[in-house]
Amino acid sequence: MSSGIRRRSVLSAAALGSAVGSLGLSAPASAQPVLGAGPSTAAPPAEDGYDLWLRYRQVEDSGQLERYRAALGTLVRQGGGPLQQSAEDELARGLTGLLGTPVVPRATAPSGAALVVGTPTSSALIRELVPAADLAELGDEGYVIRRVTKRGRDRTGVAAHADRGVLYGAFHLLRLVQTRQPLEHLDLTERPAAPLRVADHWDNADGSIERGYAGRSFFDWEKLPRLDDRYTDYARVLASIGINGAVINNVNTPADYLAEPFLTKLAALAGVLRRYGVTLYVTANFAAPIDLDGLDTADPFDPGVRGWWTKKAEEIYGKIEDFGGFLVKANSEGRPGPLDYGRTHADGANLLAGALRPYGGIVMWRAFVHDGDEKWDRQAYLDFTPLDGKFADNAVVQIKNGPIDFQVREPAHPLFGSLPRTNSMIELQVTQEYTGHATHLCYLVPQWKEVLDFDTLKAGEGSTVARVVTGRVHSYPHSGFAGVMNFGDARNWTGSHLAAANTHGYGRLSWNPELSAQDLAAEWTRMTFGNDPHVVTTVSALLLDSWRTYEDYTSPLGTGYLTHPPDGSVTEHFDPSPTTTVREGGPDLASQRLRRPGGGPGTGLTGFRRARTVGDTPAITRRMAPVRPRGIARACAAAGASPPRTRSWRPTSRIHR
Repeated sequence: MSSGIRRRSVLSAAALGSAVGSLGLSAPASAQPVLGAGPSTAAPPAEDGYDLWLRYRQVEDSGQLERYRAALGTLVRQGGGPLQQSAEDELARGLTGLLGTPVVPRATAPSGAALVVGTPTSSALIRELVPAADLAELGDEGYVIRRVTKRGRDRTGVAAHADRGVLYGAFHLLRLVQTRQPLEHLDLTERPAAPLRVADHWDNADGSIERGYAGRSFFDWEKLPRLDDRYTDYARVLASIGINGAVINNVNTPADYLAEPFLTKLAALAGVLRRYGVTLYVTANFAAPIDLDGLDTADPFDPGVRGWWTKKAEEIYGKIEDFGGFLVKANSEGRPGPLDYGRTHADGANLLAGALRPYGGIVMWRAFVHDGDEKWDRQAYLDFTPLDGKFADNAVVQIKNGPIDFQVREPAHPLFGSLPRTNSMIELQVTQEYTGHATHLCYLVPQWKEVLDFDTLKAGEGSTVARVVTGRVHSYPHSGFAGVMNFGDARNWTGSHLAAANTHGYGRLSWNPELSAQDLAAEWTRMTFGNDPHVVTTVSALLLDSWRTYEDYTSPLGTGYLTHPPDGSVTEHFDPSPTTTVREGGPDLASQRLRRPGGGPGTGLTGFRRARTVGDTPAITRRMAPVRPRGIARACAAAGASPPRTRSWRPTSRIHR
């Protein structure tokens, strides 16, 4: 397709355009300091992005600063384990920067106001401030933040049933101060919507990252088990947005991660993550028994294979006692799996689940099955719905947000709500594989919200995707979120400074999918760039308009499907070309329609309808014609530039054949 303009020239400027040029977004990516060390009392002249949203600059308003100092200037913690220590460290670091005065933790309460953190088990002060009944229903990750006045003394309490909740509460309190919220009548209760909130990394042992646009992997397997400060900073960042798990290797993985020397390296990394409540997971290659120990089969029904996985689990847990389990991509894009032996996806998942069960581990089994384009939009539905109820109770089916592959426009995946007896979780792509890499601004939270808020109607009205993947439609013991991460070794972690808004938004939505895109955009902007109203309004507007704008100038009405570079391959997924979809044998997405539940393979399917006739074409092309120029104009306006001269986008005749 020839458009008269290359999209690299459109929003690469808009993403970091003149509208935000005063924010200092152009600093280089180089060294690796400790995140948040030595907080400044003012914004640095050139922010390099390393601190992400954990920027603890001194409160500017003198009156507000005094109120914060009076309430939070004294930090008290009594007892607790390593997670409470991490909470104390973060509060001391953050409040020292925000208040502009040293905050030194202590174990005894002063006569005046104080911030008190802990659990009823570890702290007598917490028992006095927050009744145990108020924490009983919050689980190990929920918390209460409350302002209490007793005997004339003001106390701000961060209380939880378990230490992990204390850590999450500490980050929440810091977020309130970063966004300049009043604390005088503070009384809030939080608990996560889902138990699994996982960061998936598609990182390879050689340092490359599949679909990575922020440099190379920061997991340095040559140096591990020797640790780097960046690992601690990574764990802090995850904990700050409520992420409690990390898969550290690519879904297209070799078997090497399940053997030495990797196990020793993984154990060292797990030790860092553990201090911030992050559980380590590993992607497992289904053919590992063959690749590592020379078995002649990986058949899940073979006794030797079952014994191999049992021994392997024992070996791993001997090194990492809180190991989370495995992520598996099987029988998709050439990966090995149980179908190679005439078995089912449930058979394969249950093989690994059985080996992990004695240790409390789980297996996350991806529902992305793509070995041909003809049934790509429905293959997962056809493969997995007959298996409902056949997966082990510690196996979770991990389902992409849509039935294709993280496109800029897709309907909700038809598997959501179609597996009432099978644990389910949603997979979102934080890295921008199909949405502009690190070159284009595309804030994906509005897209994710559209999917999460979609009502599947599978168990009646209100059966939204969000309620499905948080176990509120069907009582799943395991459910939640997986996000394919956009982190690399770039100085600012995400390549583009504004891409970090997607990372923040993913974590916050995984904790609470009811949050709005508007509130999350404003929150990230305030935490990252400060609370100046003009900055908050400008950056939030750029973020919130970017997804629709990106769709308009690359894939009007969602017709782009695959994107590719000029050489015609589909490996880079960057430039738009609907014609490639047809040439590769895929569906005619120029005339696709989204249908509501009622048709297709199974009741309530939401998917792509292939309209092969050309009768619909004129109306569709007329509607698409002005869309792309409109998107280009909006992108250029955001960058303060004039739109280039270009003809209207029209699909070529090939797309209708």
